[in-house]
Amino acid sequence: LGFSADRTMRTAQKLYESGHITYMRTDSTNLSSDALGMARGYIKSEFGEKYLPEKAISYVSSNKSAQEAHEAIRPTDVTMTPRDAHAKLSGDDYKLYSLIWTRFVACQMPPAEFDQTAITIGAATKSGEAVFRATGRKLVFDGFMKVAGVSSEDQLLPDVKEGSNVHPIDIAPTQHFTQPPPRFTEASLVKELERLGIGRPSTYASIIKTIQDREYVTQ
Repeated sequence: LGFSADRTMRTAQKLYESGHITYMRTDSTNLSSDALGMARGYIKSEFGEKYLPEKAISYVSSNKSAQEAHEAIRPTDVTMTPRDAHAKLSGDDYKLYSLIWTRFVACQMPPAEFDQTAITIGAATKSGEAVFRATGRKLVFDGFMKVAGVSSEDQLLPDVKEGSNVHPIDIAPTQHFTQPPPRFTEASLVKELERLGIGRPSTYASIIKTIQDREYVTQ
């Protein structure tokens, strides 16, 4: 959403205090059996059996030092969809609630499925055979993407048969150099804090605010 960590936590605090989401100062990925039942029931009634995995999906936190003292952040009532929330929430509250709701529902839906195609082209050169490879894919089942707000454009390849003659339209050789790591954003800094085991979800926003207030770093 392009929010700062401080803005995100202030918004989440409001959503929590108004009863729309569960406790937000957590790094847990665990969902209670009630929450899983709520999500699976909603998916079955809204999208049908095809979008419902046989068993509930569980996740392990990528942060090895995660305390997981609370449940994962989720909506308290899955039937309050982003469409319904529009009437009760506005601005940042609505945007963050919509994100939490879609991630919660999507995490209990099956993966998307693609038909993948690859074409390998051999060409004789003075230095030996050069091999070129093209890959394409077509979405055949959208799965979790149906609610997650993720889209995928089909990358279709022409219909060719083995042994067909093809001709290059354009050849553009490029040279790549190693790039330095990009500058931190607030989001990537939070990921680095998680990776190094520094702070907790309850302190990330204050850490980032402090280092900016003291001008140790600037945006």
